Amino acid sequence: MNGLSIVLLFGGGIVAGLFFSVLLKLLNFQFITDLTTAVTNTLGRFLRIQAKVLGKKMSEADLQVDPREQQINDSVQVIRAILLSLADVIQRTDHAASNSSSTLGDVRTIIDDMQLPQDLSKVQNLLIQEIDRVISSNTTLKKELDSSKDILEEQRQQIESLKTAVRIDGLTQLSNRVYFEEKLTEMIRLLERYNDPFSLLMIDVDNFKPINDTFGHQAGDRILKGIALKLKASVRESDFIARFGGDEFAVILSKTQSAAASEVGWKICVFLRESRFLLDEKEVAVTVSIGVTEMAPGDTPDTLIKRADEALYQAKQEGRNRAVLAAPPEKTGDPGESPPG
Repeated sequence: MNGLSIVLLFGGGIVAGLFFSVLLKLLNFQFITDLTTAVTNTLGRFLRIQAKVLGKKMSEADLQVDPREQQINDSVQVIRAILLSLADVIQRTDHAASNSSSTLGDVRTIIDDMQLPQDLSKVQNLLIQEIDRVISSNTTLKKELDSSKDILEEQRQQIESLKTAVRIDGLTQLSNRVYFEEKLTEMIRLLERYNDPFSLLMIDVDNFKPINDTFGHQAGDRILKGIALKLKASVRESDFIARFGGDEFAVILSKTQSAAASEVGWKICVFLRESRFLLDEKEVAVTVSIGVTEMAPGDTPDTLIKRADEALYQAKQEGRNRAVLAAPPEKTGDPGESPPG
C-alpha cells in the first residue's frame, strides 16, 4: 500500500467518522418514543375511566348528578392530559432540532475547512450537500412545530372552555350542581388544613309552581335568571353561588361564621322581597326561604347539606320568606331562627 493510498484511507476515515457521528445524532428518535408512551398512557387512563363510568351502577345519591356531565368532565381531563403531553414532546423535539442544526452547522464548517486530497473532494461536496439538506429539513420542521404549538394552544383553550361549560348552569349562568359539590369538598379540605370557617346557605324560591302555572315556564325561567342576578348582588365576589337544581340555589360564604351567615341570609330575603319582577306587564313579588348552617368539625358534604336542608324545611314550615339558622350538630333540639338584621 503506497503513501497516497494511506492518506486517502485516513482522510476517508475522518470524513466517515464525522458523517456517522452526525447521523447518529439525527437518528435519535427518543422523542418518538416519548410521544408514543405519553399518548399510550393517557389513552389507557381514558379507556379505564370510560369503563368505570359505563360499568358503574348508580345509587340513588349518584342519580342526583347527571352521569353525562361527569363523563364529559372525565373525558375533558384525559384529552387535556394528551394535549399537554403532546405539547411537551413538541417542545423537546423543537429543542432537539435546534441543537441538531447547530451541531450540523459546526460540522459543516469543519468539513468545508478540511484540506482533503483531490480524490476525496467529491465525497466532501456530497457530505456538505447532505448536511445542508438536513439543516434545511430542520428549519422546515421547526416551522411545522411552531404551527403545531399554535394549534395545541388553541385546542387547549377550547378544552378549558369546555371544562368551564360543563360546570355552568345554562339558564342562570351560575355554577351547576356538579361544580358546587366539587367546591364544597374543596372548602372542607381547606378548613381542615387552615381552620378557616365557612357557612352554607340553601335557598328555595317560595311558591314557584304557581308562577309557572300562571305565567308559563318561560316566565318562570326569567324569574330564576333574575334571582341569580339578585344573589350575585347580595354576596361578595369571594363567595360561591350555584344553582342546586330546579328553583333551589346554594351559596358558600367563605370565612363566615354562623351569625354573620344568618345576617346575609336575612339580607337576601329582604332584598328579594322588596324586588319586583315584570311578567306579562304585571309586577310579581318573589320571596325565598333559606336554611343556614356553619361547617362543623367532622362534617362531610352530605351532613352539611342535610343540616342546611333541615333548616330550610323549618323556614318553609314557619311561614316562608325567612332565614333559619341550624343548630350546631353537637347540640340537641330544633334549629333556631335568627332574628332579622
